[in-house]
Amino acid sequence: MLIKRRRNYLPKNKRPDHGKIYGGRYKIVKKLIVILGSNGVGKSTTAKAFLNRYKRCAYVDSDWCRVINPFPFTPATKVAVTENIYCMIKNYLLCEDIDKIVFTHGWHGERKGIFDTVICKLKEEIEFELFPVVLKCSMQENIRRCECDGREAERIERGIKNTFHFYDDFPYPCIETTELSPEEVAEQIADIIK
Repeated sequence: MLIKRRRNYLPKNKRPDHGKIYGGRYKIVKKLIVILGSNGVGKSTTAKAFLNRYKRCAYVDSDWCRVINPFPFTPATKVAVTENIYCMIKNYLLCEDIDKIVFTHGWHGERKGIFDTVICKLKEEIEFELFPVVLKCSMQENIRRCECDGREAERIERGIKNTFHFYDDFPYPCIETTELSPEEVAEQIADIIK
């Protein structure tokens, strides 16, 4: 599989070589699927279901990139987290055995700025398609999922207050997950990225 590096990212419909044959094989443009949503909505659970269902797929959980005890959100840790996310996604984008990368992330607080920095750096080096998808569910279901995950009441309350309506106005595909299994949500994401 050929991975073509470019200085400037071009949308799929403007790439002169998308789908052309190189050395007897079609050029594959990698897909970066970013699963967004409120705290406890099921981003990680959905990502794991997607990973288990689809081959040639990798999963990066933003939580893994910032496991520090205690976690002080300082300029130094912000740089470290940004580089961790960038390096993990970049390595998967460059791996010839992977076509899809699923990344779970929240955009509240300073996290959107971290994500924008990562995507900017990646687009300077690697051609890929970006698919942000927002997961939603009812508030009652969101609370139930957080409780099942073992989260403390104070953390659940803070998460609902700060993130439940945060994603309401984003212009990305949105999947209502209240009545769906993680596997069904993963299937809907697969339909979005076709």
